[in-house]
Amino acid sequence: MAAQGFNTHGFATLALTALLACNSSQAQAGDTGSGHFRLGDSGVTLTHAVAVRHEKHLDPEEDEVFVFLSDRPLDPATIAAAFDPDDGARESYGERSGGYVRVCLPPDGGECGLHYSRNDPSDSFNSSGYGDLSVTTQTRDRIAGRWRLEEPEDFFGKTYDFDLRFDAAIHTPPGTSLPAGGGDAGAAYRAYTDAVKTGDLRTLRGFLGDAAEWRLPDNDAERIKETLKDLRDEQPLAPEVLRGRRHGDTVVLWVRGTDRDDITRAGRVRMSWKDGRWSVGEQDLDGP
Repeated sequence: MAAQGFNTHGFATLALTALLACNSSQAQAGDTGSGHFRLGDSGVTLTHAVAVRHEKHLDPEEDEVFVFLSDRPLDPATIAAAFDPDDGARESYGERSGGYVRVCLPPDGGECGLHYSRNDPSDSFNSSGYGDLSVTTQTRDRIAGRWRLEEPEDFFGKTYDFDLRFDAAIHTPPGTSLPAGGGDAGAAYRAYTDAVKTGDLRTLRGFLGDAAEWRLPDNDAERIKETLKDLRDEQPLAPEVLRGRRHGDTVVLWVRGTDRDDITRAGRVRMSWKDGRWSVGEQDLDGP
């Protein structure tokens, strides 16, 4: 009877796994992308779409949606989990020949630019304010529309045109929400900003991790001086940690504070837990 019970449980588990996989496949099958982008002699024919929420702002209601249209499938999990979705798209695409277009769509309508990227041959391009955009669906969970430039525009002797069609579920960065203050990661970030302010090299070397070897070398006073200046520029002092999100050993904090020039800085910071300590990674902090 025990063996029979085990087999029944195993069958149920397999059935549930198959059902979840089927649902996931159907959700991905519902995402469509098509069209083209041409720039001079280069370009890409688009056949797939992935949409992710770019959680950059202190107020989530202000976040943009990035739609990536490509000539082959991209991994939405890789793109959504990246601190910068553009970095995630490059990682997902790899070094293969071909390319993609990233469309930025703000929550209040309109567009905030497109970026074209191609490998082998290498090419890239940014544009905004050209063509006709029609967004037919824009909810918390889905985005659909078409952006086209039918009459080619001139760009330094090259012409470009595009027709971008997309209909995709919006993937949200994974993780568990942290309260105001950011928990241990928030406390560590505030300790880091104190060390930047006072020039505490020992503490800073711990927060910079492997990068400390070349950014704060023991035998190069001039390099240390340059690094301290770089760290202090635009760094909010005594920042307020408004919220956070943790995914594995990575935490993203949303912070706000005033730098040494009395300018308010606000945005995101990536923290990583490794070898029993927090390190400070990318910071994306906007001024006025």
